[in-house]
Order: sequence, then structure tokens, then C-alpha cells
Amino acid sequence: MNGEESRFSRLRISDNYVRFYLKAIRPHRNAIVRRQVRTLPSIDAVLGLQFENLVLNNREFIWESIGIPKDRIKYDNPFFQRSTERRGGCQVDYLIQMDRGTLYVCEIKFSTNKIDGSIIDEVAQKISRISVPRNFTYRPVLIHVNGVSDAVINAGYFDEIIDFSPAFGVSGS
Repeated sequence: MNGEESRFSRLRISDNYVRFYLKAIRPHRNAIVRRQVRTLPSIDAVLGLQFENLVLNNREFIWESIGIPKDRIKYDNPFFQRSTERRGGCQVDYLIQMDRGTLYVCEIKFSTNKIDGSIIDEVAQKISRISVPRNFTYRPVLIHVNGVSDAVINAGYFDEIIDFSPAFGVSGS
């Protein structure tokens, strides 16, 4: 959390078609050509990764939705913390570190249905594993596209719940 790139990095393909081809089409190419596939296996997982990639390629929409100025951002990328003997590992879809010690822990969730209350426990568990430096605070953020249940809204857990539909020019749910 010092704002520097980690020695542990992952390559991320940002072109959405290439990502879709590599994750969904290429592994099933022969069956597709033979017309033996009606629906691609694990298409929901692939669509979730595609949605996450779209969000990360449109970060300015998130910054505007939260109301944070770009010049105050010290770090913003997906975050991965390895597991050690003293702390558990975790993966955060998108972490924004501000210049004054605020961390926005963003969960990017794609679902064909409304997001239910189980998302709160999922994000709380991730946050509990993050090794947060002293004097840092965190603010959980949920980014979605197909709505959230009343239970999520009424719980008041997330500092921000961002409907990403307007970024695509679609009215929100």
C-alpha cells in the first residue's frame, strides 16, 4: 500500500474481444465449428470477467460516481495479496488508494439477477484479510449492472453502490 507497483504482477489482457476469445471460444473451438455447443460452459463467469474488464477500462466513471478527484489518487488497480502464515490472501477487483490514507475497496459484480445480501459477507471477508497500514481507513464500494436487492441497500454496508449501466448509455435498474 505504498503506491508502488508490486514485484508480484499479473498480465491483464485489456482487449475485450481477445479476452472473450481466449476464455470462451478458443477452449471450445472444435465443438463450436462442429455445431455441438448450444451454450458455452461457464458463460456467466466469462461475462463477469468481461464486465470487470469494462469497468476497469472506464475508471473515470467510478471516480466521478464516488466524487474523488483524479489528482488525489495515489494507486488504482486490481489488488492481490498473497497468503502468509500471519494473514490470509485476498483479491480485490479494484482498489483505489487516496493521498490521505483512504482505501476504496471496490467489488465489481456482474449477475443476470439482482445482487443479494451475501455480497456483504463476501466483501467484509476480503476487507478483513487486507493488510491495511496504520491510519488508513477503507470504504467498501459495490459496482454492478443489473440491480441490487433491498437487503443490500438497507444494510448500509457499502459507502457507495454504483450502477454501471449509465456508463453504457443504458438507464439504471
